Amino acid sequence: MTIEAETPEEAARVRALHALHVLDTPREERYDRVVRIAQQVFGVKAAAVNLIDADRQFTKAEVGLDGLVHATRTDSLCARTVEADELLVVPDARTDDRFTGSSFIADPDPVLFYAGHPLHAPGGEPVGSLCLVDSQPRELDERERRLLGEMAAWVERELAAAREMERAEQVQQMLMPRTALTTPDIQVAGRCLPARSLGGDFYDWTVQDDQLQVMVADVMGKGIPAALLAASARAVLRGTFQYNAASEAMARASGALTPLLEEAGAFITAFIARLDISSGALEYIDAGHGLALVLRPDGTWRRLTSSGPPLGVMPGWTWDLHTDALAPGETLLVVSDGFLDFFTDLDEAVSTAAALNLVAATAEELVVLCSDYADSAVAEDDTTVLALRRVG
Repeated sequence: MTIEAETPEEAARVRALHALHVLDTPREERYDRVVRIAQQVFGVKAAAVNLIDADRQFTKAEVGLDGLVHATRTDSLCARTVEADELLVVPDARTDDRFTGSSFIADPDPVLFYAGHPLHAPGGEPVGSLCLVDSQPRELDERERRLLGEMAAWVERELAAAREMERAEQVQQMLMPRTALTTPDIQVAGRCLPARSLGGDFYDWTVQDDQLQVMVADVMGKGIPAALLAASARAVLRGTFQYNAASEAMARASGALTPLLEEAGAFITAFIARLDISSGALEYIDAGHGLALVLRPDGTWRRLTSSGPPLGVMPGWTWDLHTDALAPGETLLVVSDGFLDFFTDLDEAVSTAAALNLVAATAEELVVLCSDYADSAVAEDDTTVLALRRVG
């Protein structure tokens, strides 16, 4: 099979495929499930979800093909399905002139039967095929053709959902500071790594006059529900904390968020703090978070006091306002509980953070070193790290 010179339509098709961000990604159960069911329902040797790039085929899911991942486009029957943009059924490739001399017929385990239904991107561009393969000739009746089309539509919905989830993740990340803040007096950096595409953790910081305000919060749960609650909580906490004293801000935030949290059956742990940049004076409220530390440049550390329940647990609660001070060279480190999942206990987590602080030249580097634990393991919970270093 020859590949036609690229046309504007083909270029648009390839762009649509790349926009899905599915090429060369690991296997996923939502696609594997479809091909397993297809193999069983149609009684064929193999089934696959194949995506057709400009010059190659990527197998996103397969059963019965011995772990096939890549193939050239010239050897791909699914490429023909994509080019025709319609159901392609080959009852017996040996009797089909289009496939005379094809390697897959002469193979010791030949492909004689093929049925492929095109898969479309959300914009309608054909990007791949849900296909059935067998080493024995067979037909595909009208009922089976309709069923294959319905299963292809299932895959298309998964592809569209994956794209929408990615967009939502991008929007969520845009709501948090994306670059570190560095001044002659302070360094601030943060990073949030959701266990799924979307998460319930968030962090934020703002500067007003000589006051730096930081916050880290963790909504109970993961995924879309937690992300929606996190977006609401961030807006409320940011708005109240920016224009009120810390105690008043927490009271107002609790009043606004408690009805929503009660209805959702959720709660939020939160740490909010305000630093006087010139003096280093620090005031903070810890609402059930309990994971804020001050790391000293000599490797020692102290843990900040946590008092009071998370937001949404006890309506009308008044949280204590605590005070501390950051000396030049000291770093305030606040993490979410997902960070603890990579250690045997809290002491090990804190000791590791203190050791990393000794080698981190900046607050941003400390955040990267801490969050690398989440990147290097399978995270069960969202992981957030915020570091505020007073330069001196």
